[in-house]
Amino acid sequence: MNEKIYETDGFKRDIWILRFFAQNGVAFFACWTAVRFVVSFDTFLQIRLTLSIVNAGTIALVLAGIIAFAYFFGPNLNAALVEKCAYQFAPWIVFLIFFWGIVEGNWHFKYIKRNFVIGLLEFLASLISAIIALALFSMRYRASKRNPIP
Repeated sequence: MNEKIYETDGFKRDIWILRFFAQNGVAFFACWTAVRFVVSFDTFLQIRLTLSIVNAGTIALVLAGIIAFAYFFGPNLNAALVEKCAYQFAPWIVFLIFFWGIVEGNWHFKYIKRNFVIGLLEFLASLISAIIALALFSMRYRASKRNPIP
């Protein structure tokens, strides 16, 4: 609605500030909330359901992988269809830090644990997804100067 006003009156800086700070700020907070949920769910599985640390960690890692996939698939599908949230990159910072912490915490030189392998695969998948998301980000920017925020 006000897209023409913003484009013609030189308010492109406001649009980019909104894209980076508002959209990515909300995405960053939502992603950390999801990570906190996974950690709390892991604790619940260990204490209330008396699962072992390894089994509860495996369930939590699978859940974290599903959430990470949803964070990749959701905004990119949304950006492809209606061009909203086309410039979100903040969740990948959170997932890379989270999965790297899991990989580092489960690393043992003499033997490799199951959760280390799962965490490493999810870290690599998050890294590849982050690269793809940034590539899509730049392709969207070059292909369309349209404002993704109505």
